[in-house]
Amino acid sequence: MTCFVSSAQQAPLATYAPQITKGFVRDTVSSLKDLIGKQYFDTTAVPHIQQALDTAEQQGDYAKVSDLKGLTAKLNETLSEASHDKHLFVQISELQGSADPHSLPRAESARAINFGLKQAEILDGNVGYLEITAFYREDEGAGTLQAAMNFVSHTDALILDLRNNRGGSPDTAIQLLSYFFVKSDFPLFSVIPRYGNPIVYRAESQGVSYRDQTRPLYVLVSGSTWSAGEAVPFILQERHRATIIGEKTAGAANPGGPWPINNLLSVTIPSGHIESEIRKTNWERQGVIPDTIVPSSQALSVAYVDILEKLLDSPTNAARRDILSRALVAAKNR
Repeated sequence: MTCFVSSAQQAPLATYAPQITKGFVRDTVSSLKDLIGKQYFDTTAVPHIQQALDTAEQQGDYAKVSDLKGLTAKLNETLSEASHDKHLFVQISELQGSADPHSLPRAESARAINFGLKQAEILDGNVGYLEITAFYREDEGAGTLQAAMNFVSHTDALILDLRNNRGGSPDTAIQLLSYFFVKSDFPLFSVIPRYGNPIVYRAESQGVSYRDQTRPLYVLVSGSTWSAGEAVPFILQERHRATIIGEKTAGAANPGGPWPINNLLSVTIPSGHIESEIRKTNWERQGVIPDTIVPSSQALSVAYVDILEKLLDSPTNAARRDILSRALVAAKNR
């Protein structure tokens, strides 16, 4: 299944410390090269990546490490330098007896962070604010995104805070995007795989409780905005539907999935590349460039002040202007 991969999955989770022998390293590199050769979407880059792994092994880079965590780090260093693809990485497998005993099962950890919907608030001046840190599958979130969007449905403007969004399900990202266009069932982007036909992602006609193409929309981003978290501002910016504020995003667009290298390690390999419907491009490597570039720590206050000023410039009655004016003074004095 094609998916955007959260950068959080790069963190090794195992505590088991097997002996790292020359034979284990040799077999690991051989298996890794074989998987990349068969699965990596960019066939023109495969020989260079495989050669880089060979060279690092021959130079003894991997022989210098003594544990699985160190080997994983060294392999990822090679893959990063050779491919510059942030979705191509090795990780320690979560096997029984090797997983961190203090980590929660996925279902419980997802529920503990409210399936990525961290904060929903109505700011003074009737401005909606949603902080989304991850996109969990709809079958996991069970309507959490829809509930959050309903909560902010009566606001005059909306801020989406994706500064700490680590990616996740493309279907949930599409569900969010679908709220901001009047029409449904039109293509937003496609995944072009190495094998098979393109997978087209369309604005959803189901699971969206309302559609709004006029309400001012601002998206906050940072260098920690990753993968599917980047898809949302990229598509909204491409279609001139939102103002993006903050810092350039991570630049991780190529979706894929994990493959076992052996019984201890797996590798996430991008199986295709993204192609947006309008510009036929994506955010790989270059990231999403904000419309207004400011330190990410200042992005919320900059967006909020800009929204209040724009709302004050729009036709409204005296009572509403007074509310907005007081909110604007308070925002500028924070």
